[in-house]
Amino acid sequence: MLTGISALGWTLIFGLLAAGAFKLPEGGIAGVVLAIGAVGGAALAGRTIVQLFSWPPARLCFFRDRMLVIQGRHEMRAVWSAMGAVTLSEPNSWPRVRLTDRLTIQLKNEPALVLKPASFGLAPAACRDLIVRLRDEPKLRARLPEFDSIRDLAISPVVAGELIEPRL
Repeated sequence: MLTGISALGWTLIFGLLAAGAFKLPEGGIAGVVLAIGAVGGAALAGRTIVQLFSWPPARLCFFRDRMLVIQGRHEMRAVWSAMGAVTLSEPNSWPRVRLTDRLTIQLKNEPALVLKPASFGLAPAACRDLIVRLRDEPKLRARLPEFDSIRDLAISPVVAGELIEPRL
């Protein structure tokens, strides 16, 4: 993002300098060089815009104790110890297993977590293999960062004593 804004700024500066150079009697060569710089800045800004729009629309985060899926304003958590099967097959398709591009993570005492790895910029099979490996290898998970959410850091009021006002 910063690259795109900088490129637009340099495009404007080089464009104005090129226009000023073309007005000078001997400034034709300098005007051409500055115009080429302005075109290069515009190309870089265009490339940044294309990259910005091709950015994955969702986030997949791995922590020591859980996996976090953020899609827009929707946040889903899956604790490693609560994970069961991690599969690319359609749920309840046994014995005729059909592979899909959706990853289904069965959780204990919770509904299954279903996500499309492609929306995170990942290949489905590689994403499944990574999640299974992280689920099964605590030593590998120990290398991940600890879960640290802004909501966890927010100071919540201490509640002690009676909760009902007026007292009954």
